[in-house]
Amino acid sequence: MQPQKPPAELLQAVDAFFEDERFANAFWGAKIKSLDTGEVWYERNSDKLFMPASNEKIPTTAAALVTLGPDWQFTTHFTTNGEIRNGVLEGDLIVFGNGDPTLYSRFYDDPRDVFRLVAQRFHDLGITRITGDIIGDDNAFDDEHIGYGWPLDGLPSWYSAEFGALQINEGYVDLTVRPPADANGTVTIEPNLPSDYYTIDNRVVVRPGRNRISSDRAFGTNNLIVRGSVAPGSNPQEVSPTITNPTLFYVTVLAEVLRDERIDIGGKPMDCDDIAAWNQKPEDFTSLYVHKSPPLSEIIKGLMKRSQNLYAETMARVLGWEVHGNGSFRNGRRVVSDVLKGFGVEPGTYRYMDGSGLSRYNFISPDILVKILEGMHEHEYWPEWRESMPIAGVDGTLARRMRGTPAEGNVRAKTGTISNVRGLSGYVTTADGEELVFSFLVNAHIVSSAATEDVTDGVLALLAGYDSGAAPGN
Repeated sequence: MQPQKPPAELLQAVDAFFEDERFANAFWGAKIKSLDTGEVWYERNSDKLFMPASNEKIPTTAAALVTLGPDWQFTTHFTTNGEIRNGVLEGDLIVFGNGDPTLYSRFYDDPRDVFRLVAQRFHDLGITRITGDIIGDDNAFDDEHIGYGWPLDGLPSWYSAEFGALQINEGYVDLTVRPPADANGTVTIEPNLPSDYYTIDNRVVVRPGRNRISSDRAFGTNNLIVRGSVAPGSNPQEVSPTITNPTLFYVTVLAEVLRDERIDIGGKPMDCDDIAAWNQKPEDFTSLYVHKSPPLSEIIKGLMKRSQNLYAETMARVLGWEVHGNGSFRNGRRVVSDVLKGFGVEPGTYRYMDGSGLSRYNFISPDILVKILEGMHEHEYWPEWRESMPIAGVDGTLARRMRGTPAEGNVRAKTGTISNVRGLSGYVTTADGEELVFSFLVNAHIVSSAATEDVTDGVLALLAGYDSGAAPGN
C-alpha cells in the first residue's frame, strides 16, 4: 500500500475535536499513524513532553513482556531451617517471594487459597505444629514500598497500595458496607480478607438520602476508618483502604490460615527486616513447597485492563531483580530504558520515575508512546500485548466508553488519569481495515473527565468509521 494521508475533511474534523474551547487553557498532544503504510496522519505537539498518568504502564508492561516473556511466572519458596520430627516442624517457616501480586480474587476464589495449598502440603508431610516463627523474606526487592513522588493524601486509597516482594490481596482490604433494613438497624462492614492484622473503625451512620462512604487510614497504622452515611434498605457499598507493611500482612494471614487448617504455631509472624544481620537465600534452607503464579500473559491483563498500579510497580522491580539481581526501581528503570532503546527511544528523551504513572514526575511524548506501541505491534509477543489492552465498550477501564459508535469493540488502548491529566494511547482499525496507532495526552485541564473523553473518544469514533472508498473525492 502506498503511503497516503486521509482527505483534508477528516483531518479537519480531527483537529476540530482538539480545538474544543473547553481546553483553551490546557495542552493537548496527539499523534495518529498508519501501521500499514507508516504514514503519519495527524500530529499536535507530538514531540512535547507530558505527564502520562497511567499511560506510563505502556513502557513498564512492554518492558516486562519483552524481557520476561509471556510464560514467565513469579515463584514463592516456602522453606524451613529446621527438621520434621513426629509431626512437629522444629524450626521456622521462612517464605521467600519475588513479588507475586496475584493472591487476590482476580485469580483465586479467595486470596488465601494459596496458603491453604501450603497447609495441605504440610498435612501431606505430617506437620501438625511449627515451633518457630513465620518469617517473610522480602529482600528480592528494596524497602521502598511507595513510588517516587506519590501524593501523601492518596496513600490510604487502593490505587496507592504499598508493594513488596511478598504481597497479598493487592495491598488493601475490600470492605463491604451493608446498610440496615430500617433506620433503627446497625451498619455492618464485612472485609473480603478477615485478619487480626488490621482493625475496622466503623463511623458510618444511618440517614435518609444518598449513600456517601469514604475510608481512611492514619499514616503508619492499620486502623481502617470508614466514615459517611447510608440510607436504610439501600444497596451495599464498597471501599478499599490500603494496608501498611505488605510483608507482615502476608505472613500474619499465612499464620492465621495455617492455624485455621489445624497447624499449631509456636512463634509469631515476622518481617525478616526485623532480624539482625539477616541475609539469606531460599537455597540456604530446606524447601517445603514452591508456588508458581499464573503466567505473565495473564497477569498483564490485570495490570493493563484494571490499570493496577501495584502490578505495574511490581513489574518495574521484578525486572531489576531478574536482570540485575536486586529489585530496586533504579535497576528496573535500567531494563525499561534498554527495551525502549530497542524501539528507537533514546535515553534522556523522557522521564521514567515510577512504573505506574501515579507520580507527577513522569514525562513522555506522544511520539515516544507511538514508537513503543509500534514496536510491540511488530514484536513476537504482539498477540499477548494486544490481549492485555482494554477494549472500548467491552472491558477494563474502557468498558463504558465509546458504546454505540464504530469504535466499540474496535479500539484497544491504555487509559490514564491523575488530577488535571488524561491519556489514551493504543490502536484503532478504520472501517476499510487500515490499522492505526495513536497517542492522545492532555495536561493542565481543569474540566471534567467526561469532557476529555468527548475529545478522545470522538476522534476514535471518527477514525473507526472512516472508509477511504466512501470518502469524498476518492
